[in-house]
Amino acid sequence: MNRMVFTFLVSVLSATPAVSLAQPSKGMISAYQAISTPDFGYLPNYVARARGFFTDERLDLKVIVMNSRVSMPALIANEVHFGVAGPSITGALRGAPLKAIFFIYNTSTFQFVVRPEIRGAEDLRGKTIAVSTPGSTNDQATRLILNKLGLDPVRDVKFIAIGDAKARMIAMETGQVAAASNNPDVAAELVRKGFRILMHSGDVFPVPFSGTAVNDRLIRENPDMIKKWLRAHVRALLFIRQRPDEAAQIAAKTLRLNPEVAREAVDQVLQFMSPDDPGGFTEKGIRVFLQESAPRLGVDPDKVAISQVADVSFLREVQRQMGIHCRGGYACQ
Repeated sequence: MNRMVFTFLVSVLSATPAVSLAQPSKGMISAYQAISTPDFGYLPNYVARARGFFTDERLDLKVIVMNSRVSMPALIANEVHFGVAGPSITGALRGAPLKAIFFIYNTSTFQFVVRPEIRGAEDLRGKTIAVSTPGSTNDQATRLILNKLGLDPVRDVKFIAIGDAKARMIAMETGQVAAASNNPDVAAELVRKGFRILMHSGDVFPVPFSGTAVNDRLIRENPDMIKKWLRAHVRALLFIRQRPDEAAQIAAKTLRLNPEVAREAVDQVLQFMSPDDPGGFTEKGIRVFLQESAPRLGVDPDKVAISQVADVSFLREVQRQMGIHCRGGYACQ
């Protein structure tokens, strides 16, 4: 067994309790999706599972919690079918055969939360800031926020990588770190405990967010699986908008949140879900992502074609089948 496969299997076995390793029912297609952390960034996935949208598509989707440093190589090696878009786009800029196919939000949704004793940006000098993993969208957004607040991310603060959102919350509560960029559910929970929000990442990092990517091989060999996955997720996005109370109940149960925190978080994220292009993104948004990411890799972002890092053809097909006529998004027709 090669090292990558071994790592993949360990990740499956250490996944959240909701993941089932049982054989799929007769006629079901088995698929694997890697996510970075179980949180509000994957709300449509939880809704689709709870409402039976995957079952309707005859898709037996197993969700696996993986650090992005593991999930991208697993996606490249075809050991998972769906992976996190942010690192995958970075990989595509390096030549990896990966494409982003779907985004939940039209901007990053991190709330930069600080401990109660931090009154302003100056109080963060010399303090430790938690990020998920180096180079991740969480890391990028945090550094841009610090710049906006007048701090130098290299000289003025220290960073510690704590991949799991709940672990970052515990690190803040125990005083191990002074601040972290968190998804709306974690931020809402911390605010109830006396922590404060200094800034929203959408102010400095307005990029398509909480996305999913696939390998070019899956695009060539199993486009039907991609369309099944997309239909279930687009249905979930519509459900969240039309029935936010029920979506909050699902989130509260799945993520073990206070129901009021879950409802507040749903209200927050709804404003970042496009009603005119569910699952899509704007050319401006993806260009901002490329402008921020490509230079660090020695790549000229102006010479990168969007088709090099993303493929919306399946999303557009699914939207048309569902009677959705997208507006304002990239490659809307």
